[in-house]
Amino acid sequence: RGTTTLRVTGMTCSACAATVERVLKAVLGVNRVAVSLTTGNAAVEAEHGRSINVAALVHAIVDAGFDAEEVKVVEQSKVKLLVSGMTCSACTGAVDRILHSVAGVEAVSVALLPEGSAEVRFNPDLTGPRVLIEAIEDAGFDAIISSAENANQRKLNPSASEAARYRALFWTSLAFTLPTFALNMILPHLGMFTWIYSGIINKVSLASFLKWGLATPVQFVVGARFHTGAYKSLKNGTANMDVLVSLATNVAYFTSVYLIFHCILTGHSFGRDFFETSTMLITFILLGKYLESTAKGQTSEAITKLLDLTPSTAILLKTIPGCDAAHIEYSEETISSTLIHRGDLLKVLPGSRIAADGVMTEGSGTHIDESMITGESLPVNKKVGDTVVGGTVNSGSAFVMRAVRVGADASLSQIVKLVENAQLAKAPIQAVADRISGVFVPVVVLLAVATWIAWYVVGAAGCFPDSWLPAGESKPIFAMMFGIAVLVTACPCALGLATPTAVMVGTGVGASNGILIKGADGLERAGHVTILVFDKTGTLTKGNPTVVDFKIFQSHVLEDQFLRTVAAAESQSEHPLARAIMKFVRSKLGGYADSDDASHTQHRLHLPQVDEVDIIPGEGLRCLVGGIKIAVGNKKLLDDAEISIPKEVLTYVGQVQRDARTCVLVAMNGEIAGSFAITDPIRPEAAGVVAALSRMGVQSHLVTGDNWQTARAIAAECGIVSVHAEVSPAGKAAKIEELKAPLVMNSLRGKVAVARRGIPVVAMVGDGINDAPALAAADVGIAIGAGTDIAIEAADFVLMRSDLEDVVAAIDLSRKTFRQIRYNYVWAMGYNLLAIPLAGGVLYPRTKIQAPPWVAGAAMAFSSVSVVCSSLSLRYYKRPQRVLRGIISAKTTTVTNSEGSQLEMTQAR
Repeated sequence: RGTTTLRVTGMTCSACAATVERVLKAVLGVNRVAVSLTTGNAAVEAEHGRSINVAALVHAIVDAGFDAEEVKVVEQSKVKLLVSGMTCSACTGAVDRILHSVAGVEAVSVALLPEGSAEVRFNPDLTGPRVLIEAIEDAGFDAIISSAENANQRKLNPSASEAARYRALFWTSLAFTLPTFALNMILPHLGMFTWIYSGIINKVSLASFLKWGLATPVQFVVGARFHTGAYKSLKNGTANMDVLVSLATNVAYFTSVYLIFHCILTGHSFGRDFFETSTMLITFILLGKYLESTAKGQTSEAITKLLDLTPSTAILLKTIPGCDAAHIEYSEETISSTLIHRGDLLKVLPGSRIAADGVMTEGSGTHIDESMITGESLPVNKKVGDTVVGGTVNSGSAFVMRAVRVGADASLSQIVKLVENAQLAKAPIQAVADRISGVFVPVVVLLAVATWIAWYVVGAAGCFPDSWLPAGESKPIFAMMFGIAVLVTACPCALGLATPTAVMVGTGVGASNGILIKGADGLERAGHVTILVFDKTGTLTKGNPTVVDFKIFQSHVLEDQFLRTVAAAESQSEHPLARAIMKFVRSKLGGYADSDDASHTQHRLHLPQVDEVDIIPGEGLRCLVGGIKIAVGNKKLLDDAEISIPKEVLTYVGQVQRDARTCVLVAMNGEIAGSFAITDPIRPEAAGVVAALSRMGVQSHLVTGDNWQTARAIAAECGIVSVHAEVSPAGKAAKIEELKAPLVMNSLRGKVAVARRGIPVVAMVGDGINDAPALAAADVGIAIGAGTDIAIEAADFVLMRSDLEDVVAAIDLSRKTFRQIRYNYVWAMGYNLLAIPLAGGVLYPRTKIQAPPWVAGAAMAFSSVSVVCSSLSLRYYKRPQRVLRGIISAKTTTVTNSEGSQLEMTQAR
C-alpha cells in the first residue's frame, strides 16, 4: 500500500512527536511522515513504487519507547463478518461456496479460528453486507458485521483510553502517596504517634522505613512508564519530559535510600528523607496528565458530534412482488444503517435523521435541518430530485429517498476524514516550538545541575548563614532540592500542545459551521490574508445564468435555424453560459427546459451533426455544424478569428454589458450572425461581504474572463474597486502571482488607510474548473461547496454552503485560532521563563521560601492543562455579525373595513 496510518500512544510533548517522525523516516521505503501529538496518529507515505511494511513501522515506534498499532482502513467494498455455527472445515467450505455464489462478490476468505469469520470483497454497485448476511443465514448459519470493523472505522478519540490509563495510575499512586504524606507532614504533630519517629536501627525511625516501603511501588511500578520512556528516549539520542521526571524522582528516591544506609552504617544523625518528594511528584504529574488527556479529548468534540449524527437504523423499502408497475407497493423493514446498500430505497419519517446520502424520489416536499453539517440555521426546502445528506434531520413530512453514498463514501465520513488529515498537517508557527522543544530538556538539565552547584558552592563558602537551612537539612541536601525543583518545574509539553490543540479545536469548529479546513498551514495563512480575489460566475453571482434576450443580425437567417445551430454547438460544452443557452433553446423549441442531458436534447430537437470542436477556455468554442463554421463566445474569440464586428453590433453589445449582462456572440461562416444576452443574479450577500472584508483590512479584487463593462458593472454593485477582466484561466493564476509580489500596499482598517510595506497574503474564492489554477496559485484557496470537484480539490478551504458570508467567517475563525495559538505560546514561554528562576531559588535570599519539588511538579503538570483549556475556549467561537442582504421598504396605507373602522395596513417590498 502507498499510505498507512498508525495510532501511537505514549507521546507527551513535541519532542516525542519529533522522535516518532524521525524513526519512521528511517524505515526503508518511507517517503513522508506526518505525526499529530493531539490525535496520536502518524500518517506514513511510501516512496513511489514501494509498499509499506507495517510491522517494521510498528517495531521502530516500539523500539523508540512508544506503543503503536495500525489503523485499519475500512473500504466500502470490503467487509468482515462474524459467522457463528461453523464447527469444521466442511462448514467453512459451505460458507465460502455460498458467498462466492452471490452476484458481485469478488473474493472470500473464511476462517474457522479464532472466532469464525469471513472477509468478503465485493462490488458495492451489485451487492452489500445485507445480501451477504442473508445468504449465510439461508444456509443455516448466523452472521453479523464485526464490531471491531465498526470500531476501527471511527476510533476517533484515543485520548479517552489514554485518560483512563492515567486515571488508574493516578489512583494507584495516590493510595501510596497519602500515607507517605501523612507520615511526613501530619503524624509528627500528633503525640500518640511519636513512637513511630524514634530510632529503631541506629537512629533511623520506623517512619522512614514505612515511607521507603510506600515509595518503592510508586517509584518503580506506577512510575515505570517514565523510567522506560526516559531510557528509550535517551537511547534514540533525544530527551523528553520523561527524562526530567525520571531524573528528579530517582535523585529524591536514591538520595533518601543513601541517607538511610549512611546513618545505619556510620551511626550519624539521620536528619530527614525525601520519599514524599518522589511519590508526590509522580502523583501530581499523573494527575496533570490525566486532566490533560481529558481536555485533549474535548478538542475533538465537534468531530465526535458529527460522527454521532448518523442514525443507528433506517427503514428499508422493498418492492412487493407481483404488484402493478403503475402502482408499486412496498414492504417496510427496519435495518441497521451499516447494512444500507447503494441504490436502496429508504423511507424517512418526520423528525428522524437521514441514514445516508441520496436523492429524494417520492414525497410532496419537505424541509431538512442541515445546521449540524453546513451551519445553516434555517431548514432547507427539498423536493423530488434534490439531494439529501446523511445525518441531517427531516423537519417536514415523510419522503422516500434512494441511497447514493453510504458508509465511508458518505459526506459525514468524508468531512471527518478531511478534518483528521488537516489535524495531521503542521502549521509553520509550530516549527519554532519544535526547535525549542528539541533542546529544551538538555538545557533544563544543565540549568538544574548549575543551580545545584551554585547553591552548593555558595553554601560551602559560607556565603549564607545556617539559619537559612530548613530543619533537618544539610547544605548539600538544601542545594539538591533547588536542583530537583528546577528539573520538575520546567514544562516542554505546554510548548508542544500550544499549536496542535488550537488547530484541532479550530478545524472542528469550522466543520460544525460548514467550513472545511484542509490543513493547519492553510489555516495559518488565512489568518494573515490581506487581499481576497473573487471569481464572478458562481461566486459573486448565483451561478445560475439565464438568457434574457437574443438578437439575430442577419435577415436571411431564420430564428429556428439560428437556435438549432447554436444549440448544436453549445451541446459540446459544459460551461454555465452554454448550459444557459441550451436551456433557453429547449424552452423555445422543445417546450421543456429541465433536462440537461445533451444526447436527449439532440434527439428531441433534431440538432445537426457537430464536428471539429475546438473549445478555447475563457473565450468560447469553434466547430462545424452541418458544414457551417460556427464560433460562439466573447469578442476576443471573434477578434482572434479575424471576424469583423459591425459598429451597430458593438453598440448593442456595449448596452447589454452596461446593464451587467454578458453578451455571447455567434458567427456563422466568418460573419456575425447574432447574440445572446445572459444575466446571472448577484448574490444578495455579496456587497455586505465585501464591506465586511474591508472592515477586517482585506482588499477585494474581481478577476473574471468576462468583458470589462460587465465586470465593472458587477464590481460596482458589490463595492469592489479593483477589477481584472477578460482574463483566461491561466491568466487568473498569473494575476494571483502578480498580486502576491512584495509591494507598498494600502490596507483599509475601518475608515483609515494605512500604507505598509510587506508581502501580501492573497486568497482566491472560486467554484469552477477554470478557477482551479488560480486556487492552487493563491496563498489560500477557498472553494464554494456547490463548485466542481476539481476546484474543491485545489482549495485549502471548502465552504459547504454556497454562501459568501462563510468567507468572512473562515478568515475570522483563522485569525482567532492563531491569536489563541499566540496566547498559548506567550503563556507556555512565560511560565517557563518565570517558574525556572523561582524554582532555582532566585528569590530565596529575600523571601526565605523554598518551594518543595512536588509543588514545582504540580505547577508543571497544570501548565500543560492550562494550555489545553486555553485552546478549548475556541469552542465558544461566535460567527461575525450577519451582513446586510437587502433593504426592505414598507408602505403604510389606511383602509376602511365593513364596519366603518379605519385600519392601517403595512406592505413590505
